[in-house]
Amino acid sequence: MKTTSVGEKIRAALPESKASVALERTVRDWLVADQDFNVWFLETTKGALDDATLMGLLSGYGDDQDAVGRAWEAFEVDRDEASLTRALAASTEVMRALKHK
Repeated sequence: MKTTSVGEKIRAALPESKASVALERTVRDWLVADQDFNVWFLETTKGALDDATLMGLLSGYGDDQDAVGRAWEAFEVDRDEASLTRALAASTEVMRALKHK
């Protein structure tokens, strides 16, 4: 069973999404932030993190990815760019906060 990340799904769907130029830029910025978080996470977890800290990071990121996935799916139905933009901004903030825990 192959799993696809939320970022990969969005990246693949973006060209056909007919998003405005502004939204496409916001999505691409979020994709960069998501990639950056993943690299940071891999580098950080190579060190000695206690189980509680690791689980907190995993839980926070997983919840955030679920929220972005739901927002993208809603956008594909309702085309509400403002709602998706807010979700991506909130996600970027969550990832920033997780990196500083």
